[in-house]
Amino acid sequence: MYRGVYTAAMGMLVDLTKIDTVSNNLANVETNGYRADTPVFRTYLEREILRLKPEPENKRLEVRRIGRLEQAVILDEVRTVFDQGTLEFTGVRTHLAISGEGFFVIRRGGQVLYTRNGEFLVDQSGRLVTTQGHFVLDVNGNEIVFPENAYIDETGAVRDLNGNILTRIAIYNLENPRKIGDAFFTGTQTQAGDFRILQGYIEKSNVNAVREMVRLIDAHRHYEATSKAIVVHDELLNKIINNVGALR
Repeated sequence: MYRGVYTAAMGMLVDLTKIDTVSNNLANVETNGYRADTPVFRTYLEREILRLKPEPENKRLEVRRIGRLEQAVILDEVRTVFDQGTLEFTGVRTHLAISGEGFFVIRRGGQVLYTRNGEFLVDQSGRLVTTQGHFVLDVNGNEIVFPENAYIDETGAVRDLNGNILTRIAIYNLENPRKIGDAFFTGTQTQAGDFRILQGYIEKSNVNAVREMVRLIDAHRHYEATSKAIVVHDELLNKIINNVGALR
């Protein structure tokens, strides 16, 4: 009986994790470059299911394993989904979007970070920065000076009006990416594969709001059902204890 309470409580913890993760996804549905998270769970306290078959001729029981019983689940990890988000045209010349693989490289203070959010602007010194003022870096790790009449082609080359290459925006893939905040990542950079840089576009969040709402409702309903199961188990335990006490 106590095992039922324990299993139900573990289920409620799972639902709370789902609710927190989905709620954060929905809160960032309008965050440019945001990547949705999804919790992954694994079984906990598995037990083998055995079948006992009598053997009269040997006067003993044959024990045969027929499966496993999962008693509970726990959170394994929260994974980030790196599917492409919707590309939205803005017409702003400093706005950039990556179609395909890769991340922009950003310097925040003394830290190098990576992002898919290309909502950039030019600061007072003519450098390309994020909306928070972090510097966008080129392939040499330097800050990018973006002249007034410059443009960026699909390879990431920053060109002047005559087509001369001034610098090239750094685009890298990441091994073992880890999310920092809402739209920044850290990891080991590797060479980016197939990509195009689209000037005048922004990549939106890859969160599917309708799907996340369905998941949120499902998690809430399962949490309520599991909490009721604990109440039922508690009532049954109370009856058992009282009945045993009355038989004395």
